[in-house]
Amino acid sequence: MLSENKLFKMDIKVMEHNIEDIGNAPQLDNHKSDAGSFGKMRLRRGVSSTLMRLLLSILLISGGMLTVKGQLVDGTPTAIAPVPDAIQKPPYEVPEITSINRERSRATAYSFSSIAAALKGDREASAYLPLNGSWDFRYDSLPELAPRDFYKDKVKGWDKIEVPSSMEMEGYGRPIYKSAVYPFRPVNPPYIPETDNSVGSYQRSFEIPADWKGKNITLHFGGVSSCFNVWINGRFLGYGEDSFLPSEFNITPYLQKGTNRISVQVLRWGDGAYLEDQDQWRLSGIQREVYLMAEPRIRIADFFYQTKLDSLYQDAELEIRPRLENLTGDTVPPGMVFKVQLYDAQQKPVLVKPMEKAADSIINEAYPRLDNVPFGLLQSHVRRPHKWSDEDPYLYTLVFSLYDDH
Repeated sequence: MLSENKLFKMDIKVMEHNIEDIGNAPQLDNHKSDAGSFGKMRLRRGVSSTLMRLLLSILLISGGMLTVKGQLVDGTPTAIAPVPDAIQKPPYEVPEITSINRERSRATAYSFSSIAAALKGDREASAYLPLNGSWDFRYDSLPELAPRDFYKDKVKGWDKIEVPSSMEMEGYGRPIYKSAVYPFRPVNPPYIPETDNSVGSYQRSFEIPADWKGKNITLHFGGVSSCFNVWINGRFLGYGEDSFLPSEFNITPYLQKGTNRISVQVLRWGDGAYLEDQDQWRLSGIQREVYLMAEPRIRIADFFYQTKLDSLYQDAELEIRPRLENLTGDTVPPGMVFKVQLYDAQQKPVLVKPMEKAADSIINEAYPRLDNVPFGLLQSHVRRPHKWSDEDPYLYTLVFSLYDDH
């Protein structure tokens, strides 16, 4: 193995053999040295990119003669990082924070009162309350101009805006189209320009249906661009990023009898805007649907499934892994059972009897000390299932149910 000194000498030798007279070679860009002076170098035509990198690296190693600074694809230099101060950074400038008090992501599903209602698949018949429509709205061009305490009371005299929508398409701000260049300056991740970050403040009221009493209630945002804070009845509920993913919050402890109030403040740019930069229109606001959904306090929070065909592609193994959540603050009733049934396209049951497992054993699943658990908590053999294809997009329906001993 070469020592550092030998490697250093070898790099020097490569450099000496490839620097030529200034008159006959293309120019390397000027770079400012640490000493404050400027130096020009010319490289012989045909020098490989590998040798170029060796040359640059040896100049950096041998006394800081060259400082290379990043730049954007259009040649614009990156911004200078701000001087650290004692003020806590907002969450939209902290890459480690993508949400506050947000629920785990999960598959889309709705809670129905019966299997027959679930098979119809009409979410309007589930425990579902849309919050789309007209909201009170105020637009400000900068965060410092936006109202700070508007969530404490019901707002008056604001504009109206339809939700879901983009602020820019409703006449607030300017839609921007960019391909490979960031739509704001300066570019200094994860910081957002203080002079270019418009804010939309939203508010509306709602009432919880009487038959939702005693249930767990979730607030669902289908997508908000770029990041947002949300309050319920004047209390901070949470924060979310990820413009094109749902954000869900458990609002059960925030609710009150009668009329409730939801307030949302949306910023056009957050640190995620550096990752969401792509060939598209840049729009902001509550851009996808908003709704409430109610579920039992012991709920089917999420589910995963796999369908593994045998080597002849004839029969299959259906494997299910549910995620149940106990939000009662008490133990799971011993008689509570989780069941799964598979239905064909004519809504006829496929399995001779539903797969089932005690809810308590799912919630309190034990993991081995030096191994992992198998994927399928529930498993069933399916004979000759109808295969899906582009020409024949056949679909089955899975229905998950929770039963107690009552």
